[in-house]
Amino acid sequence: MSEKPGFIGQLLGVLYRPREIFSTVNEGDLTKGVVIAVLMVALAAYSTMTYMGKIPLEVITPQLQGVDAGPMAGSLGTISGIAAGVTMLVGWTFSGLILHLLGKFSGGDGSMKRYFALYGFTTVPALLNQVLRVVDASIMDSASLIGYFVSYRDMSSKVVKAFIGANLFNVWSLAGIALVVLSLEENYKVGRGRALIIALVPSLALFALNYFTG
Repeated sequence: MSEKPGFIGQLLGVLYRPREIFSTVNEGDLTKGVVIAVLMVALAAYSTMTYMGKIPLEVITPQLQGVDAGPMAGSLGTISGIAAGVTMLVGWTFSGLILHLLGKFSGGDGSMKRYFALYGFTTVPALLNQVLRVVDASIMDSASLIGYFVSYRDMSSKVVKAFIGANLFNVWSLAGIALVVLSLEENYKVGRGRALIIALVPSLALFALNYFTG
């Protein structure tokens, strides 16, 4: 590439020419990567807040059936949104650190600062997913949300429930994993197979967490 594209050019280019765009990302793009991740987290927090705000407290916590929960009922959506945002931001940070360490242990010599810049750009599919979730959360009715929440909560298969909870059946997640593979290849110069194994580690860890806590 003869000239480095601007932020918007890099952002959109990740979707159809990621390898070329990743070659233009350097340590100076760290702020851009963080901005993408923070925006994704903010949208996720908002969509969660909107979804949970439409589900009655007694559905989420059956033990409170018939109990006057007072102000807590009205603030449930806000609390859920904040919790989701903090969890996602911490998870993104730790996942990036794990990927960097595994990349280094695999023989790569790429810098952590550049990798986090790249890792921010790998969240573009997740960012688009959250945009759609915000729209969906705004238009979905309470009855449909209650039905989904109850069916997920009462699901008997822990494996299926863990896959759903970890978003492993999501096309956006698969696209994100593909971008992570390319980012590892770019920053640490590791082979495709090794990059794929490393890229799957955070997803498998999330699956295990959902499985054993679900």
